[in-house]
Amino acid sequence: MTFYIVITVISIVSFAADMILRYMEKIRSFGMEERLHNIKGKTIPIEDFIPHNITMLTIYGSAFGIFGIVMKLLGLHPFVSFPMSVMFGCIVNFTVMHFIKPFFVGISGDELDEKTDIGGMEAVCTERIGGDDYGRIELVYKGKKYDFDAVSANDTDIEKNDPVYVLYREDGLCFVEKQSEITDIINEKE
Repeated sequence: MTFYIVITVISIVSFAADMILRYMEKIRSFGMEERLHNIKGKTIPIEDFIPHNITMLTIYGSAFGIFGIVMKLLGLHPFVSFPMSVMFGCIVNFTVMHFIKPFFVGISGDELDEKTDIGGMEAVCTERIGGDDYGRIELVYKGKKYDFDAVSANDTDIEKNDPVYVLYREDGLCFVEKQSEITDIINEKE
């Protein structure tokens, strides 16, 4: 029981501090939003069941701890309550990523949503994009950083930290082109 209480208290306090710093004090540079992993599911978005960043880890920890306390109060054996708490935390994480976060993003208006046209925007490759594979890019929209899965529109390799242009976005996947490819074409025409 003590284990679940400690996890719950630490997670709730961390989440509250994150929200106060992020939304009341407008401090966004303390690293809570940095990605923890680069896991990608091919057909099932398995990465959405696992916390993406420290903020989501605090939500996961809160759900895990609260569910564990409830299971302990119901008298379930730890061999049953622990795995159920882990699964409940994963389900809460998936729910937040797919239902709650998009809802609040749509309300604020300053956030980048699915309807926003990002074609022509500059971004930076954060995970290598192979010519026949996909990686990740990061772009800044109204002062906030956003990560997207991306593929090379020309099937060329794009290395980490290379500047790119977003050509278009379809189903959350960005099709990008290296800035150097565009400038090379312009220089050839001159």
